[in-house]
Amino acid sequence: METTHNTTSFKGSFKDWLHAKGKDPKQTESSKSRLLRLIKSAGENAANTIRTRRIWGDDSLTAFNAFSMFYGVERSIYQVTNSFLVPATMGGETDKQAVVLIGPPGAGKSDYVTRIKNLYRTADPIPFVKGSRVHDNPLNLFFMVQLVAEKQADAELESGKDFDFAARVDEIKLEILESLELSKLLDFDDASVKSICSNAGQPNTLAGIAKLDANDLVSAVVAGLGLPRSTRNAIGTPEPLVQDLALGVYQRPGKPVALKDMQIDSMRFTDDFSGSSGIVDVAEVQPLNFDIAEWIGSENLANMGRFQEGDPRLINLNGAFNKGNRGLVILTEGLKNPPEAQRVLLEALQGRRVKLPAPLAGSCFFDGLIIIHSNEGEYDKFMKVRENEPYADRFFRIWFPYPLEMSQAEKVIRKFWNGSEFGKPVAQGGVHVDPDVFPYLARMEVLTRIDKNSTVPLNVKADAYDGRGTRERGMGMKVSVQDLRERASTREGLEGQSPRETNKVMQLVAAKVQGRGDTVTTALLRDAFRDWFKQTITDEKKLEFMMRIIGNELDEVRRKNLSQLVLASLVDGFKDECQQTWDKYLDNVRAWASNSSVKSSAGYSKSQVGGDEAFMREIESDPDWGVTSAEAPKFRAEIQAAVNQYITEHGAKNIPYTCHQAVQKCLERFVLKKVRTGARLFSSSSARSDEDRRKLSAAKFRLVEAGFSEWSAEELLREAEENSDFLVER
Repeated sequence: METTHNTTSFKGSFKDWLHAKGKDPKQTESSKSRLLRLIKSAGENAANTIRTRRIWGDDSLTAFNAFSMFYGVERSIYQVTNSFLVPATMGGETDKQAVVLIGPPGAGKSDYVTRIKNLYRTADPIPFVKGSRVHDNPLNLFFMVQLVAEKQADAELESGKDFDFAARVDEIKLEILESLELSKLLDFDDASVKSICSNAGQPNTLAGIAKLDANDLVSAVVAGLGLPRSTRNAIGTPEPLVQDLALGVYQRPGKPVALKDMQIDSMRFTDDFSGSSGIVDVAEVQPLNFDIAEWIGSENLANMGRFQEGDPRLINLNGAFNKGNRGLVILTEGLKNPPEAQRVLLEALQGRRVKLPAPLAGSCFFDGLIIIHSNEGEYDKFMKVRENEPYADRFFRIWFPYPLEMSQAEKVIRKFWNGSEFGKPVAQGGVHVDPDVFPYLARMEVLTRIDKNSTVPLNVKADAYDGRGTRERGMGMKVSVQDLRERASTREGLEGQSPRETNKVMQLVAAKVQGRGDTVTTALLRDAFRDWFKQTITDEKKLEFMMRIIGNELDEVRRKNLSQLVLASLVDGFKDECQQTWDKYLDNVRAWASNSSVKSSAGYSKSQVGGDEAFMREIESDPDWGVTSAEAPKFRAEIQAAVNQYITEHGAKNIPYTCHQAVQKCLERFVLKKVRTGARLFSSSSARSDEDRRKLSAAKFRLVEAGFSEWSAEELLREAEENSDFLVER
């Protein structure tokens, strides 16, 4: 959920701004602090947090509502937030580093960066020094106190006065601070203020602060305003145009603007398509086409000959790092850029400065979050070049792999599919998708992504990664997902089937079935992927592996899932019975959580305190999920979180049994234990009675209710009839 902001923009003098807004951390926070605040203000997604912690076995992981539209990459997003942004806001080393996102195509890197852009755009307007081409932080003006005082003292010396220059500079500095009425704002008893003044041998008073050097003076003022260290790190000397206004050299010769009267304006973050204020995306450039002006600005040719040498109006500060100051700079495929561009990047990170374009000399202060997204090959190639060694300490690498959880991979595939016209209802020109299609495709993707060098069968490993505590047939011990992850290659998830390619094949099938069933089925997809891989994969071993997945692992699970769907269709009231069983299970889970008893409608206890443990365990110990007694508390907590999330999103009191995939499968299998005898209907088509035919007609109706089209329901029942072992328990 996006946060609604009502903060009004500020327009007025620096002095007025200081007294109205100067002590508000949100006004002058660093670019990284701002993003962290926006992420945390959206809150934690409790359901995703519990699921992620259980699957990864790491109780420190947190899933954020701000990124709830991303599936299966919660761990990577958490690392950016907690391992990069949090230390950066505490003054840690990551404050001088760039985030480098590395992952395969289609993993979601670009979408993640786009989401960060959108978060910046939800921020309140931020104040800046009016006229600054890089949107200088108002606090940057405190760096001018020393320069203005020295300029004024020099002018007094030139007029013939005789005095101690250093002492006079300190007097003028105090006059400037007093003109801002800082005594009313600063906490002189703040520990940092005391420490800074004490280390310089000065009292913790306004007069003492005035005698500090420029850097310590700014540090003392920031601390006295009660602002965090990250804010101090995010401010520096303002750009030349602002300096000139305060010094009165070029724009207003001899008529400087007093610091207290410098004007403050406000801006909202906008991206490349709407002005590039604080958000800039820089595409890769080839060495032959590289123009440093796109990075640091350029000479203002229109003003050549109009202004004297040194005038800040001789340059345009319209480069990517100038426009991205105080916000976000994105370098798409940034590691492919030439050395000149990398040097600008290093200076922006290490020195917090961006070189001024010729003919001016010097640098411009920079505060911004830099994100580079690349691929593994480009990153390795870049880091192997000896000249690039300095960047090793300035890059914070985050692996952004494909999702390895089938439930999350399924959501990604759905997202791609719904982005096309095919995703519309059939009546509106779209194509129907059978309910087993997305789980089928998700399993296929995960099977191609997980480490193959394992003693555990691929299907068992894929189930384990999805949180299903399974056992291989004949295995006494349950598969440990943590052990599997520890044994896996560090590159697991960095290659395999891309969701974009999956969607491409889905669309090929969809195009073929329009007007001929209008339905995408797993049977059609199985054949389509066989043809696709034969046409696109040139490596024989890889082709053999992909064909084996389709013919073995996928086909095994497909038959198992479809047989359960067919059996469920043969049961009158199957969904109702599943719902009733779910309601009973949920009542018991709530009783377990509150250490109470399940109550009847009349208020009588229907179970022992803590719920009916035997009943709950019968549901949870389903062989496909295998939740152990030790794991039951976490599993039940996850169920409750999913229920709460459903209530929050839908406002519903009657919670459907489909609200949590694991429980849905467990409940359906629990109910299906009673109906295996339904398989006899397919033993001999010639011996069917009128009653049998009525049941099959009802089965088709229920399959349609379950999400199949009439055409695909008939095809599925025909497949069950033609394969004698289709409904055999596996």
